[in-house]
Amino acid sequence: MGVAGGRLLPTPAYNSIQPYCIEHRDRWVPIPELTVNVAGGVPIECKGGVQIMDFSAELGETGIEIYLNGIPYPCYEELFPHHVEAYKKRFGRRA
Repeated sequence: MGVAGGRLLPTPAYNSIQPYCIEHRDRWVPIPELTVNVAGGVPIECKGGVQIMDFSAELGETGIEIYLNGIPYPCYEELFPHHVEAYKKRFGRRA
């Protein structure tokens, strides 16, 4: 399983969950119906859920990060081959 994360570029729809994300940023409680989809609209399976850490009050819009926790193989390897390759180079095995 893998974890992927990065900066979240929020759309107006994020406003509906932003207060929750700010309130729970230090102790995340997953939102079961929250998903991330690939470009074709298919949700990415995340056994550990989707986590949003919102520090926008302190850092502005660049302070919002999203993490997809527990993406199973082979999906992780298909979606993030550059992560898997970097891990192999560094540790000599699959992530």
